[in-house]
Amino acid sequence: MNKKIGYCIGATKPNRVFFITDGPVRIGQFVFLKYNEEGREIKVLGMIQSLYRENPYLPETTKSKGQVEGIKKFSGNEVSLKGDINILGEIVEDKTNAYLRLLKTPPPPASDVYEADPEILKRIFGERDKRYIKIGRLLSQEEDIPVYINIEQIVLRHLAILAITGAGKSNTVSVLLQNIINLNGTVLVFDFHGEYVRSKFLKNGQNRVNVIEPIINPALLKPKEFASLVGIKPNAYVQLRYFKLALEYLIENLEAEKGKNWQSYIDTQEFLSRLKEVIESIKDEESDIRQTKLKGKPREDSLYEVLNKIEEMETELGHIVKLGVAPLIEKIKYGYVNIIDFSELDEDTADTICSNILMWSLEERKKAVRRGKSRLKQPLLIVIEEAHILAGDKRNTQSKYYISRIAREGRKFGLGLVIVTQRPKGLDKEILSQMNNMIILKLVEPEDQKHVQSASEALSQELMSYLPSLNPGEAIIIGNMTKIPLLVKIDKAEGKIEGNDIPVVDEWLKNDNKEIDRKKIIKLLEEEF
Repeated sequence: MNKKIGYCIGATKPNRVFFITDGPVRIGQFVFLKYNEEGREIKVLGMIQSLYRENPYLPETTKSKGQVEGIKKFSGNEVSLKGDINILGEIVEDKTNAYLRLLKTPPPPASDVYEADPEILKRIFGERDKRYIKIGRLLSQEEDIPVYINIEQIVLRHLAILAITGAGKSNTVSVLLQNIINLNGTVLVFDFHGEYVRSKFLKNGQNRVNVIEPIINPALLKPKEFASLVGIKPNAYVQLRYFKLALEYLIENLEAEKGKNWQSYIDTQEFLSRLKEVIESIKDEESDIRQTKLKGKPREDSLYEVLNKIEEMETELGHIVKLGVAPLIEKIKYGYVNIIDFSELDEDTADTICSNILMWSLEERKKAVRRGKSRLKQPLLIVIEEAHILAGDKRNTQSKYYISRIAREGRKFGLGLVIVTQRPKGLDKEILSQMNNMIILKLVEPEDQKHVQSASEALSQELMSYLPSLNPGEAIIIGNMTKIPLLVKIDKAEGKIEGNDIPVVDEWLKNDNKEIDRKKIIKLLEEEF
């Protein structure tokens, strides 16, 4: 029998009761309520939400320190410890597991309150079947109670991992990825800082990391995407028109000359040279493109701008633009953490490539489900680091459209999203609201907290109040992936992502030590000679 710690007092509700206790108890601690109703014993799981101490002889209206000192002499032991308990549900047990069922009637006043039985907690929050992975342990319990989450619900209902810098986002992602690899799952990571490239996620002694170079085939891009890669802004309408016109004209001619497989007969340099020639020819009134595709006199300044931008792209991005290569999703390895490293690319270029990958991923997963034939035969989880870059509230990126579509439609096709950011208030609210699961580590800024709360009905005011005081690695977990909102200490990752802070002082001292060693060597040489 677990220790009795108190009784319910005052008016009770199906979702909340007040209680009195002699302690010791803790905020966030799980407790059981036990009582009899209609001839059967009811056992209810609750969590302590708040605690306060009270001396009936020292009300808030006490007027002076002298009064306090006088009252302390005769009522020092009259302090009571009270609080409120959030009711999580009635405990229903079978031979192997324990479940929570919605409580429809309030517990009777004076119901006994007990410490929660660790064994029953393990059955409630433990592993049910192969869909569950261990993410950490209950934060509020003295005994080690493991917490498992439903990975299938993450893929089908998406996940947001939110926290300030240094709170443990990288470790949380790493724990998640290692568990997915253990299940032979497939993940694609958009890595904006090169943190994942040197990471290790082992299965059977083999490192299951596949780094994909962001090399893209311009012929597989939509004209608008290719224009963005070149550096033409969406609002540069005239430049965009000339570029689109020239690109479509060139491809029409190449198909007429070489057939549908024209990419086999021309290299990237020749393709771009011919594209520039077509753009140049727009100035010529007698050119075929002027005669057949364009009415009126073109703006030469806009044509020169387009030409300059193509040449700049050749210089700056020539190493990632290659005609004839397959779509990037064909380089995805099943059962691996596949990483695309964008750390050496600017945000606009990364956005263009990400948008193209997201589009292909959605289309190919649709084909896999509807036709059975696809470039992407297995369910895929896409992890978007620095998600505020691609899915910003005030950013009109190309990727944002496809992120939003996958958030709405992905569950039907086995295509899931994990969005990771230290700037929740910068995320598009509609996209964030589609993340039905959240792992929220420390958040200090009130604007971040409000933005997250407005996007999730499951984040109560009580839970939100914990966010500023969480330590690194501590998190609130909410959503379909877990039975109830939980305070959890996230496991320490084995396959660590390189997301740690640089040891600044060590780096300084290392250089200082090198200087000392250099001076010693010079002194020894001088003494020798």
